[in-house]
Amino acid sequence: MYRNLNNIEKKWIDKLLDVDFKGKDILAEQILKSQVAYKKEYAFISLKFNVINNTGKYPYSTRVPVEMRAYQDESAPIVFLLHIIDGLVNELEVISADSSEIVESAISLNRVEYEVNKEVL
Repeated sequence: MYRNLNNIEKKWIDKLLDVDFKGKDILAEQILKSQVAYKKEYAFISLKFNVINNTGKYPYSTRVPVEMRAYQDESAPIVFLLHIIDGLVNELEVISADSSEIVESAISLNRVEYEVNKEVL
């Protein structure tokens, strides 16, 4: 059920963590020491994280510290939401903003915009 991140998913995470916010290094370490359960529906992808090694907990209470919108040339943006629960990375949600089908290999990360929760700026 759980597996390592694939190359496309690693690119998403790397781009998502390109922006500065408090505790980013803790989340990066947790992700590095995790496996994921993958679920896809038409316009939605969920990567549920299972942190498999002991690591520090994220000390902030915000559930979604960072959101990334990846603007596509011929469709609506793809939205990436990183969820934290009880100090641990829990899920990466990937959502098509117009509910169109998501094709992982076709997602462009050339034009992105970030929204960082004010608690962790």
